[in-house]
Amino acid sequence: MWGRLYGLIGKEFAQMLRDPVMLFLIFWLTTSEVAMCTMAVGMDVKNLKLGLIDNDRTETSRAFSRELTSADTFIEAGAFASERQAEAGLRKGALDAVVEIPPDFGARVAAGRPTSIGVVVDGSNADVASRARAYIIEMTSRFAGERVMGSMPMRAGVQPAVRVWYNPNLTNTNFIALAMIAQAGFMLAVVLPAAGMVREKQNGTLEQIRVTPIRAHEMFIGKILPPVTISTGAMFPSLLVARLLNVPVGDGALTFLALNLVFLLSAVSIGVFVATVTNTLQQALLTSFFSLFPLLFLSGSVTPIESMPGWLQIASQASPLRHGIAIVTGLFLKGAGMGELWPHAAALGLIGAPLFAGSWLLFRRQW
Repeated sequence: MWGRLYGLIGKEFAQMLRDPVMLFLIFWLTTSEVAMCTMAVGMDVKNLKLGLIDNDRTETSRAFSRELTSADTFIEAGAFASERQAEAGLRKGALDAVVEIPPDFGARVAAGRPTSIGVVVDGSNADVASRARAYIIEMTSRFAGERVMGSMPMRAGVQPAVRVWYNPNLTNTNFIALAMIAQAGFMLAVVLPAAGMVREKQNGTLEQIRVTPIRAHEMFIGKILPPVTISTGAMFPSLLVARLLNVPVGDGALTFLALNLVFLLSAVSIGVFVATVTNTLQQALLTSFFSLFPLLFLSGSVTPIESMPGWLQIASQASPLRHGIAIVTGLFLKGAGMGELWPHAAALGLIGAPLFAGSWLLFRRQW
């Protein structure tokens, strides 16, 4: 048995490693695509074009303008005399937001009296607009706190002392990079076994193998192990790319290997199941993509799971990618170990076991 199994596994590796196009696609998916998506899909809002209408023209109003453009969120794109002039900039796309400071702004701030500013945000991109609005509110509150509250005696109340753990800079780069690594491994682990098994059917070589002493379970195992091995090996160039992007990867290598193996086996179970219910490579690829995209959107990498409807939050538990992303982010960003991450490993086992069982029954029946 072992000799036949070694031969089958060797054949699978030889077929994959002798295909330069496949090797290039695997390398591209796990390196260049991870790097490009990490840099392009970042959800941090920077360099928004801000127009200012300063009707006060005092030291206080200028200090407020500097406060708005002190970080890299806004850059001053021009000063305008009226809202009508600024509106033209918004319409042309030259501005993302406009702040209008009233004439008595400095005097009211100096007297500790309430005042208000006008803010117009380009809402054509709702996500950018909501973030720009939130940033302006935060900066205005900070300015008011320093200018108004700072000149007054300490009042009774609650002062929040906020600390951010695991990602003190509050950037999305780390999460996006780790999510892309999990996505790349997931796609490989689904597509490779599906294509490998269906190729035997389509080429008619499965019929030839059936008349040899090879048993069904040897063929089944021989189609599973090579994709798992290649997908595991492909994760290391991805981790190197993430490291070059200053993502804190490196600690917990053994835990990562163990949990990543469970994650990839769960993904391979989907690919194997697809291969048992399809007969051509075209059917297998289309069916794989049919399952990949819903599982991708349910993983939380595109939209926070907490923002989904309740029934979709429950359905997201069936996505191996959701647990895979939770594992890599928990391991590398939070420093979590097996004690914290085992529920995700258990969920992956619950996803993969019935798929493997169903696939084996179908494969055994077809054999």
